Amino acid sequence: MIETWFAIGLIGMALGTLPPLKRWVETRRDTRIYATLAGVTGIAAVAYALMYLGVGAVTVDDRTVFVVRYVDWLLTTPLMVLYLAYLAGASRRIYAALLATDLVVIGAGTAATLVTGPERFALFALGSLGYVGLVALLLVTIPRKATFADERDHRSFLKLRNLTVVLWTLYPVVWLLGPAGLGLMLPTTMSLVVVYLDVISKGVFVFVAVRERSIQFAERAPEATPAD
Repeated sequence: MIETWFAIGLIGMALGTLPPLKRWVETRRDTRIYATLAGVTGIAAVAYALMYLGVGAVTVDDRTVFVVRYVDWLLTTPLMVLYLAYLAGASRRIYAALLATDLVVIGAGTAATLVTGPERFALFALGSLGYVGLVALLLVTIPRKATFADERDHRSFLKLRNLTVVLWTLYPVVWLLGPAGLGLMLPTTMSLVVVYLDVISKGVFVFVAVRERSIQFAERAPEATPAD
Protein backbone atom coordinates (compact mmCIF):
# COMPACT_ATOMS: atom_id res chain seq x y z
CA MET A 1 0.00 0.00 0.00
CA ILE A 2 2.82 2.38 0.84
CA GLU A 3 4.22 1.97 -2.68
CA THR A 4 0.92 3.35 -4.02
CA TRP A 5 1.46 6.61 -2.18
CA PHE A 6 5.02 6.80 -3.48
CA ALA A 7 3.73 6.29 -7.03
CA ILE A 8 1.21 9.11 -6.52
CA GLY A 9 4.01 11.32 -5.20
CA LEU A 10 6.14 10.49 -8.24
CA ILE A 11 3.34 11.36 -10.66
CA GLY A 12 2.48 14.57 -8.81
CA MET A 13 6.07 15.77 -8.70
CA ALA A 14 6.72 14.82 -12.33
CA LEU A 15 3.68 16.81 -13.43
CA GLY A 16 4.81 19.70 -11.23
CA THR A 17 8.14 19.82 -13.08
CA LEU A 18 6.49 20.45 -16.45
CA PRO A 19 5.37 24.11 -15.98
CA PRO A 20 8.86 25.60 -15.35
CA LEU A 21 10.40 23.51 -18.13
CA LYS A 22 7.63 24.48 -20.54
CA ARG A 23 7.96 28.15 -19.62
CA TRP A 24 11.72 28.08 -20.06
CA VAL A 25 11.41 26.49 -23.52
CA GLU A 26 8.88 29.15 -24.51
CA THR A 27 10.87 32.15 -23.29
CA ARG A 28 14.51 30.99 -23.34
CA ARG A 29 15.20 33.38 -20.48
CA ASP A 30 15.51 33.32 -16.67
CA THR A 31 17.30 29.98 -16.94
CA ARG A 32 18.46 29.95 -13.31
CA ILE A 33 15.00 30.74 -12.01
CA TYR A 34 13.23 28.05 -14.00
CA ALA A 35 16.00 25.55 -13.26
CA THR A 36 15.58 26.28 -9.55
CA LEU A 37 11.82 25.78 -9.71
CA ALA A 38 12.13 22.64 -11.84
CA GLY A 39 14.70 21.36 -9.36
CA VAL A 40 12.21 21.55 -6.50
CA THR A 41 9.77 19.09 -8.02
CA GLY A 42 12.30 17.29 -10.22
CA ILE A 43 14.47 16.20 -7.29
CA ALA A 44 11.35 15.19 -5.38
CA ALA A 45 10.17 13.10 -8.35
CA VAL A 46 13.49 11.23 -8.40
CA ALA A 47 13.25 10.69 -4.64
CA TYR A 48 9.75 9.23 -4.93
CA ALA A 49 10.87 6.97 -7.77
CA LEU A 50 13.68 5.64 -5.58
CA MET A 51 11.36 5.15 -2.62
CA TYR A 52 8.88 3.32 -4.85
CA LEU A 53 11.72 0.96 -5.82
CA GLY A 54 12.71 0.52 -2.18
CA VAL A 55 16.05 2.27 -2.56
CA GLY A 56 17.45 3.97 0.54
CA ALA A 57 15.17 2.24 3.04
CA VAL A 58 16.74 1.38 6.39
CA THR A 59 15.31 -0.27 9.48
CA VAL A 60 15.50 1.67 12.73
CA ASP A 61 13.94 0.19 15.86
CA ASP A 62 11.55 -2.06 13.86
CA ARG A 63 10.38 0.79 11.66
CA THR A 64 11.33 1.59 8.07
CA VAL A 65 12.95 4.94 7.41
CA PHE A 66 13.28 6.18 3.84
CA VAL A 67 16.53 8.14 3.97
CA VAL A 68 15.98 9.33 0.38
CA ARG A 69 13.06 11.43 1.61
CA TYR A 70 15.34 13.40 3.91
CA VAL A 71 17.94 13.83 1.18
CA ASP A 72 15.14 15.22 -0.99
CA TRP A 73 14.18 17.73 1.71
CA LEU A 74 17.82 18.63 2.29
CA LEU A 75 18.14 19.57 -1.39
CA THR A 76 14.73 21.03 -2.21
CA THR A 77 13.79 23.10 0.84
CA PRO A 78 16.83 25.40 0.41
CA LEU A 79 15.78 25.99 -3.21
CA MET A 80 12.33 27.06 -2.04
CA VAL A 81 13.48 29.46 0.68
CA LEU A 82 16.17 30.90 -1.58
CA TYR A 83 13.56 31.58 -4.26
CA LEU A 84 11.53 33.47 -1.65
CA ALA A 85 14.64 35.45 -0.72
CA TYR A 86 15.25 36.19 -4.40
CA LEU A 87 11.75 37.62 -4.80
CA ALA A 88 12.37 39.91 -1.83
CA GLY A 89 15.77 41.05 -3.06
CA ALA A 90 17.34 39.75 0.16
CA SER A 91 20.96 40.36 1.10
CA ARG A 92 23.64 37.67 1.18
CA ARG A 93 23.47 37.70 4.96
CA ILE A 94 19.79 36.79 4.88
CA TYR A 95 20.46 34.11 2.27
CA ALA A 96 23.07 32.62 4.61
CA ALA A 97 20.73 32.81 7.61
CA LEU A 98 17.96 31.06 5.67
CA LEU A 99 20.28 28.28 4.55
CA ALA A 100 21.71 27.80 8.04
CA THR A 101 18.34 27.59 9.77
CA ASP A 102 16.90 25.34 7.07
CA LEU A 103 19.83 22.94 7.37
CA VAL A 104 19.36 22.85 11.15
CA VAL A 105 15.67 21.99 10.69
CA ILE A 106 16.24 19.20 8.17
CA GLY A 107 19.44 17.91 9.79
CA ALA A 108 17.91 17.69 13.26
CA GLY A 109 14.73 16.13 11.87
CA THR A 110 16.74 13.50 10.01
CA ALA A 111 18.80 12.68 13.10
CA ALA A 112 15.66 12.50 15.26
CA THR A 113 14.20 9.93 12.86
CA LEU A 114 17.33 7.79 12.74
CA VAL A 115 17.99 7.82 16.50
CA THR A 116 16.26 5.55 18.99
CA GLY A 117 15.51 6.39 22.59
CA PRO A 118 14.35 9.58 24.30
CA GLU A 119 17.18 11.65 22.77
CA ARG A 120 15.22 11.74 19.55
CA PHE A 121 12.81 14.17 21.19
CA ALA A 122 15.71 16.46 22.07
CA LEU A 123 16.72 16.46 18.41
CA PHE A 124 13.10 17.08 17.44
CA ALA A 125 13.06 20.07 19.81
CA LEU A 126 16.25 21.38 18.21
CA GLY A 127 14.71 21.10 14.75
CA SER A 128 11.55 22.79 15.97
CA LEU A 129 13.59 25.65 17.42
CA GLY A 130 15.37 26.01 14.10
CA TYR A 131 12.01 26.09 12.36
CA VAL A 132 10.84 28.92 14.62
CA GLY A 133 13.94 30.84 13.52
CA LEU A 134 13.22 30.09 9.87
CA VAL A 135 9.62 31.27 10.19
CA ALA A 136 10.80 34.44 11.94
CA LEU A 137 13.08 35.17 8.99
CA LEU A 138 10.26 34.64 6.50
CA LEU A 139 7.56 36.51 8.42
CA VAL A 140 9.54 39.33 10.03
CA THR A 141 13.12 39.82 8.89
CA ILE A 142 12.74 39.48 5.13
CA PRO A 143 9.60 41.67 4.79
CA ARG A 144 11.24 44.34 6.95
CA LYS A 145 14.39 44.46 4.82
CA ALA A 146 12.89 43.54 1.46
CA THR A 147 13.64 45.46 -1.73
CA PHE A 148 10.98 44.10 -4.04
CA ALA A 149 11.52 44.89 -7.70
CA ASP A 150 7.82 45.60 -8.16
CA GLU A 151 4.40 44.91 -6.70
CA ARG A 152 4.10 41.63 -8.59
CA ASP A 153 7.20 40.27 -6.83
CA HIS A 154 5.72 41.42 -3.53
CA ARG A 155 2.43 39.62 -4.16
CA SER A 156 4.25 36.50 -5.35
CA PHE A 157 6.38 36.49 -2.22
CA LEU A 158 3.36 36.76 0.06
CA LYS A 159 1.47 33.97 -1.69
CA LEU A 160 4.39 31.56 -1.73
CA ARG A 161 5.61 32.42 1.75
CA ASN A 162 2.19 31.95 3.32
CA LEU A 163 1.68 28.66 1.50
CA THR A 164 5.10 27.45 2.65
CA VAL A 165 4.75 28.47 6.29
CA VAL A 166 1.27 26.98 6.68
CA LEU A 167 2.14 23.63 5.11
CA TRP A 168 5.63 23.27 6.57
CA THR A 169 4.21 23.83 10.05
CA LEU A 170 2.25 20.59 9.65
CA TYR A 171 5.35 18.43 9.11
CA PRO A 172 6.55 18.53 12.75
CA VAL A 173 3.03 17.60 13.87
CA VAL A 174 3.03 14.60 11.53
CA TRP A 175 6.47 13.52 12.77
CA LEU A 176 5.38 13.81 16.40
CA LEU A 177 2.30 11.65 15.77
CA GLY A 178 4.13 9.20 13.51
CA PRO A 179 6.14 6.04 14.21
CA ALA A 180 9.35 7.93 15.04
CA GLY A 181 7.53 10.12 17.56
CA LEU A 182 4.62 9.07 19.74
CA GLY A 183 3.54 6.26 17.42
CA LEU A 184 -0.07 7.40 17.20
CA MET A 185 -0.12 7.30 13.38
CA LEU A 186 0.36 4.16 11.28
CA PRO A 187 3.27 4.15 8.78
CA THR A 188 0.90 3.92 5.80
CA THR A 189 -1.20 6.81 7.10
CA MET A 190 1.91 8.90 7.67
CA SER A 191 3.13 8.17 4.15
CA LEU A 192 -0.23 9.27 2.73
CA VAL A 193 -0.17 12.53 4.71
CA VAL A 194 3.45 13.31 3.86
CA VAL A 195 2.89 12.64 0.15
CA TYR A 196 -0.10 14.98 0.20
CA LEU A 197 1.87 17.69 1.99
CA ASP A 198 4.85 17.24 -0.34
CA VAL A 199 2.82 17.49 -3.54
CA ILE A 200 0.92 20.55 -2.34
CA SER A 201 3.86 22.35 -0.74
CA LYS A 202 6.20 21.75 -3.70
CA GLY A 203 3.92 21.29 -6.69
CA VAL A 204 1.62 24.22 -5.92
CA PHE A 205 4.64 26.35 -4.94
CA VAL A 206 6.23 25.77 -8.35
CA PHE A 207 2.97 26.22 -10.26
CA VAL A 208 2.17 29.53 -8.54
CA ALA A 209 5.75 30.77 -8.98
CA VAL A 210 5.71 30.04 -12.72
CA ARG A 211 2.25 31.54 -13.14
CA GLU A 212 3.26 34.73 -11.33
CA ARG A 213 6.39 35.10 -13.46
CA SER A 214 4.36 34.58 -16.63
CA ILE A 215 1.94 37.33 -15.59
CA GLN A 216 4.85 39.58 -14.65
CA PHE A 217 6.51 39.00 -18.03
CA ALA A 218 3.26 39.86 -19.83
CA GLU A 219 2.86 43.04 -17.77
CA ARG A 220 6.39 44.18 -18.51
CA ALA A 221 6.28 43.38 -22.21
CA PRO A 222 6.02 46.53 -24.34
CA GLU A 223 2.67 47.07 -25.97
CA ALA A 224 2.60 46.31 -29.63
CA THR A 225 2.30 49.41 -31.77
CA PRO A 226 -0.57 49.33 -34.26
CA ALA A 227 0.33 48.97 -37.91
CA ASP A 228 0.02 52.03 -40.09
